[in-house]
Amino acid sequence: MDNLKNNILKTLLYYDIFRHPLKSDEIFSLLPQNSVTKNDISNVLKQISKENQTVYSKDDYYFIGKNENYIELRRSREMYSEKSWKSARFITHIIKRFPFVRAVFVTGSLSKNSSIPDSDLDFMVVTENNRLWISRTLLMLFKKILLFNSHKYFCINYFISEDSLVISEKNIFIATEIAHIKSTFNSGMMFKFLEANSWIKEFFPNYRTGDPYFNSSGFKVNNRKSYFQSIAEIIFMGKTGDKLDVYFREKTIKHWNKKYSNYDKEERERLFTSTSGVSKTHPGNMQKVILNNYRERLKRFNLEWNE
Repeated sequence: MDNLKNNILKTLLYYDIFRHPLKSDEIFSLLPQNSVTKNDISNVLKQISKENQTVYSKDDYYFIGKNENYIELRRSREMYSEKSWKSARFITHIIKRFPFVRAVFVTGSLSKNSSIPDSDLDFMVVTENNRLWISRTLLMLFKKILLFNSHKYFCINYFISEDSLVISEKNIFIATEIAHIKSTFNSGMMFKFLEANSWIKEFFPNYRTGDPYFNSSGFKVNNRKSYFQSIAEIIFMGKTGDKLDVYFREKTIKHWNKKYSNYDKEERERLFTSTSGVSKTHPGNMQKVILNNYRERLKRFNLEWNE
């Protein structure tokens, strides 16, 4: 029983970072413990919310401390997210027409229906093999020239190719982002991606792939391919496309090495992954900020940190 209490507390503490209260069913899916039922979770939640001054509840939500205002905050974010999903769908219609784009996923705050007016629209793009850097370069040029480099409507910080679906970095931050990912183009690829990253069940053993709460935006996914894309891809076929993809990758690496010379080589390569099948850019290193925050919260409650 104590182990279950501690794991419930760990789950709530992680989402407390984002001021995001959870319902009992959500805690069950995100709990770092299996061999429990939803009824077990519900019963223990009721017990600990009555007997201690740490976990509180209201309107079927559970949260750390006397933070009832988090409930209204979550609801207001969910309402704003409905507007953001319309923008995400519109932007997806643009992204999917670019050469070699094979799938588009939404990540970040919107994937959790927790957007605010200042939130970016974060996308992950899956590309054809050996054409990631062509696709990325064309999309970045479009963003910089026509969207004035706006992050609010067009933030693509993760590109992966069809043969690089497995995310190698494994921790609770990455697992949480993957668990909540939602498709706006090619839902079939999203399920392949989730299957390839089934390691997240090491963190969330009760997580069920395809759960509508986690993997559906509530909008119909447009899986129709673009005719314009098929025509545009002809230009980049064969050896010319192979060479161009390598060229764009090398130019981008040089640019990042110069722009972020303040980072040491190891840190820069981790924040700006640049392989033939992966392009990841996280200059703010939000992952490190969140994990450090979580680690400190666990220490405060004398709870064990599991990498």
